[in-house]
Amino acid sequence: MDVLNEAIMDVDTSDSDDEFELDKLIHDIFEESSGEEEDNEVDEGADSEQKEERKIHDMWSGVQDSDEFCLLKDRRFMVGERELLQLLRRSTCQQCEGKIDPSTIHEGEYIAAGIKYKFKCSNGHPGKWISTPFYGGRSFVHMVMQLMVILSGGSWERFSLGARFMNLAVGSATNFYKMQLQYRVAIEKFFLSHIQSIHKKLGGIPLSVAVDVRYDTPGFSANRSTAVFMDTSTQFIVHMEVGDSREVERHSPRMEKLLVERGLSFLVNGSPLVVWEVVSDASRTIISIMKTDPYKHLQHSLDVWHKSKKLASTLADLAKRSPFKELLPWIRSIVNHFWWCCSTCHGRVDKLLHRWSGILSHINNKHVWPGGRCRHPEGCEHPEGGSWLQRDSKAFKELRKIVTNREWLGTMKYYTNCRQTWAVENFFSHTLLHYCPKQNSYSYDAYNIRNMLAVIDHNHHKEREVAVGQDGAPYSQAQVSRRTKQWVAYERKRPKDFSYIPELMSACMQETYGRPLSTFSNSKKAMDLKTLQPNLSGKPNPGSKSLLAQMKGRKQQLKPQQL
Repeated sequence: MDVLNEAIMDVDTSDSDDEFELDKLIHDIFEESSGEEEDNEVDEGADSEQKEERKIHDMWSGVQDSDEFCLLKDRRFMVGERELLQLLRRSTCQQCEGKIDPSTIHEGEYIAAGIKYKFKCSNGHPGKWISTPFYGGRSFVHMVMQLMVILSGGSWERFSLGARFMNLAVGSATNFYKMQLQYRVAIEKFFLSHIQSIHKKLGGIPLSVAVDVRYDTPGFSANRSTAVFMDTSTQFIVHMEVGDSREVERHSPRMEKLLVERGLSFLVNGSPLVVWEVVSDASRTIISIMKTDPYKHLQHSLDVWHKSKKLASTLADLAKRSPFKELLPWIRSIVNHFWWCCSTCHGRVDKLLHRWSGILSHINNKHVWPGGRCRHPEGCEHPEGGSWLQRDSKAFKELRKIVTNREWLGTMKYYTNCRQTWAVENFFSHTLLHYCPKQNSYSYDAYNIRNMLAVIDHNHHKEREVAVGQDGAPYSQAQVSRRTKQWVAYERKRPKDFSYIPELMSACMQETYGRPLSTFSNSKKAMDLKTLQPNLSGKPNPGSKSLLAQMKGRKQQLKPQQL
């Protein structure tokens, strides 16, 4: 829109013929032909397109009237070069209102993600036209493109590659990564303010915090990792820690201990939050941390889903063997019984153990025994396709070994609250994976701000309502579960509104205003890590030319000698 407005400013409004030609040109640019056949094509998807435009407009409708917001909320369109030149040829001089000489129109100096035209009118007066406004001496459209890539979790390489396919000017990758250094400062300030607001909202309330660690690559060769601490009740992420393998001498598994200790120390000693319970998976590292002095006063719970999965896997491996096939129909019932025991023991480990051992009587068709009884309704039948087990059968004896295993019973104290970490894992699998794909490698600062953006995204959109149709029924989506191979249905949530984006984009723009590129630098943490070990080898780079020459020399030695 800025492109058209600035060009239309030069048009002589007193000339009715020129006005008619200009209106026709604008209609041609936006494909608003008056032909019946073309009208039908445009109107075919008009309703859906208008809805999408309204969603975009809603994001910017309530922004403040600052210089940054005034620039940001203006609509932008993609216009072809030929149409721009046609518009310039129909323009007039601002000094004498004379016609622009088409033969004098030529491109001026390079502008990132934009274009500058210079020309003269019929009376020789020079003029110019620029396709983008400027902010702080920089191309505003170029800045918006850069922020679009960063804040949406995209990749500049993929975006620029797609732009090449359509011959779209978007600027250089070098400038993008240089500007990202300063955008980082604004994102870090915004993230800190966001987390402080979460702490203020939850301060003074006893919290049960789930923690899990995610590595940037699978296996034991990870360079960076993320520890997320989430309130299990509200599912707000209350803290995040990012680690680098250089902090632990390139031993990736040690990062879990470093990040969990650092995060717990902050939550317990440096934040206004009151933490009474920590929930994690069955990591031996975290279990040992929770037994140390600073944290052993906290309740430690393990994820009951992982324990149930291990139980089901153990029973399934046993049921594959011929003497124990009788256990196969009972696996689901035994796992469900474990869940029921954890959810109804009310924090008492003795009650959990008592009810858990009752499965050995129930599976023998004995529902009342000395000191206990089954809680199901009378007339309960055995699972479909199965039968009651006899106490002298091999299947029952093996099941009794599993149920009464000393190591298994010794861990029951971690499951008395029936906690899960699924919300953290869901954040890793969806939101964080979008902002930090594992197939991409990022610098420390880039990885850090992308994690921050993922946390902000999650906390702002975690309470989205279910999308409903015109009849008021929720939208549902069916798919096949990869684990159970069964059809399951999910309710579709409303699209994310990203209401925080205008404020964040404005903050990023203000952080770069009037500052030269030479002053943009990495964070202090990133620079400290470079001093520890600049690369995996621990040695300085000998130069690509030297390495290439050595490689070619080795290949030459491997070639067979010519006779």
